[in-house]
Amino acid sequence: MFREELVDSALKYSIDILSKLIAIPTVSPAGEHYEEASELLARELENLKFKVEVIRVPEDYQKTHCPQAGSNPRFIVYGVHSGGAKRIHFNGHYDVVPGGTGWTVTEPFKPIIKDGKLYGRGAIDMKGGIAATLGAFKLLKDSGISPSLTLEAAFVPDEEIGGKCGTGYLVERVAGAPDYVIIPEPSGLSNPWHGHRGIVWVTVKVKGVSAHASTPWFGKNAFLLAAQVALELQRIASSTFASRKSKYKIVPVEASMPTAMIGGVAGVVGGGKTNQVPGEFMFTVDRRLIPEENVSQALEELKTMIAWSTYQVGADYEVTMDYATEPAINEPAELYQALREGAKTAGLNLGEPIVCPGGLDMWYYTIRGSKALAYGPEYKTAHAPDEHIDIEELRKLIITYAATTTILHT
Repeated sequence: MFREELVDSALKYSIDILSKLIAIPTVSPAGEHYEEASELLARELENLKFKVEVIRVPEDYQKTHCPQAGSNPRFIVYGVHSGGAKRIHFNGHYDVVPGGTGWTVTEPFKPIIKDGKLYGRGAIDMKGGIAATLGAFKLLKDSGISPSLTLEAAFVPDEEIGGKCGTGYLVERVAGAPDYVIIPEPSGLSNPWHGHRGIVWVTVKVKGVSAHASTPWFGKNAFLLAAQVALELQRIASSTFASRKSKYKIVPVEASMPTAMIGGVAGVVGGGKTNQVPGEFMFTVDRRLIPEENVSQALEELKTMIAWSTYQVGADYEVTMDYATEPAINEPAELYQALREGAKTAGLNLGEPIVCPGGLDMWYYTIRGSKALAYGPEYKTAHAPDEHIDIEELRKLIITYAATTTILHT
């Protein structure tokens, strides 16, 4: 479908863009370099003949909706290449998790190519998907192909903290619901994702009585109470969730049931000391929802479990909800068929859509009626040391995305 030399040129371009993006440390949630990344992406879309708008999320909206985001401004890059009435919309987030430790090939924000792989934080989650999207747009432009669909690109911040000041703001205030959405998240090349699990995060504070460590009988150790509460909560959740299984295919299979991960963050409230009985201790719960569940029901059930657990232990407590996203599921048959045919042009055989075990920005679109799929590179090194994308995978994604836009309009 595409001439080899044009594919090579698009791949070289994508590698260059990806290297530049990785070198910009757009670490979430601080967002210290978001403006720099958005300027680079806007410039590239303009060079590809898109009409581009760089949207700064209003400060009052950010304070109200995105408390985790802090004070640094958020920028959304929204590009449109007009075609027909129907829209195909590519969404990619440019924020990344911290670089972390344990890197052996390079440092997190110093991209390097070695053995056919490009290393650096965000290489697959998900600056690699953004680079592949831009490469596909270049391939279409250089091939002289103008799809009858309107092409859109949304490059957003804050997916790693829920997306309310990224995709959430864009869909609510600017873009509405496109007909088709492709999110180049690292699904792996075998199966696209047509949905994802939901999330409820809560903080549990267990209350005791502080005292001097030399006379602990005058106090009530909140840490020991919280430990008992957490163990009882784990027992209840495990037995309850074992009887539920989603009707949708979720990989790995363990993710086809609801889960609750306890203690991601834990500690003495207000700071502890070795010689002080802790008076209040907190821990978090990360509850994941299968597509058949919803946030409201899951939250109430979790609160009931916590109430019973604290009652069993005899502890006073407080629960606050920190964050939630609904699960997403949709059946984008027309988009899937086009993506499958597009993948064939890149030598790929696409399996049936499955559900992502984690969370994505997809639900912002599906709740408004957009047909959406997430499809991108291999996911195994996402958020890990030595994160990398295979350059051959990048090549195949460029071809797949470009071909899909032409197939959808035929």
